[in-house]
Amino acid sequence: MEVHRPKPVHHWREFLKEVGIIVLGVLIALGAEQSVEWLSWRAKADQAQTQLRHDAAGILDDMLERLAIQQCQDRRLVLIRNRLLASGPRWTGMAPFYTSGPPAGSTYAHPMRGWPRTSWATAVASTVAMHLPGDQLDDYAHIFAAAEREANDQATEHEDSSELNVLGDPLTLTPDQKVTFLRIVEAERARNRVMADEAQNSLDYFKALGMDLDKARAASIENSLAYQTCVANHLA
Repeated sequence: MEVHRPKPVHHWREFLKEVGIIVLGVLIALGAEQSVEWLSWRAKADQAQTQLRHDAAGILDDMLERLAIQQCQDRRLVLIRNRLLASGPRWTGMAPFYTSGPPAGSTYAHPMRGWPRTSWATAVASTVAMHLPGDQLDDYAHIFAAAEREANDQATEHEDSSELNVLGDPLTLTPDQKVTFLRIVEAERARNRVMADEAQNSLDYFKALGMDLDKARAASIENSLAYQTCVANHLA
């Protein structure tokens, strides 16, 4: 069998030419690999953006509802506070704040919202978030961090404010019991303000993502049992 030996390189020019061909081939291969990887991440980022935007829209709806009812919730709490301050030991039960929906019969209640954050947790865990455009990454990071805080405040709000529901019944209240209720009322007023402020301070990030706040606000109010309750109680 005849073996073909590589031809010796007689000139530096030929040597450099062969090296250049090899280097060019390697660069083309690397470039193709990087292009495939970039396209793969781009597809993942596009899919993540769709999910992030969907969850962000849900958070926007929750925040706009909190803004719409902030004064109403505060007025209800002030009404409870004033009744406590004016009452003697004999407490006459208050008429319920909500008369329909899951909170029906509650002396005081607030919206219970989901504050969706799964898409953000997934995007961060998979590192796909790092492939979002820089401005969008910053906007989504602020939105979902705010949603996390709102969800935590809501959980505390629900646990504490539920204690006010006993004020719907006739009671004999000691001075210490009245002080306890008054503390709950003031804590809920403060938390209600904080949640509304959090929502207000987040609106610019939704705007930056191109969301129509006026349209979202109208839809939020239309579908809000809490807002309808405020209107029915003449507190909106």
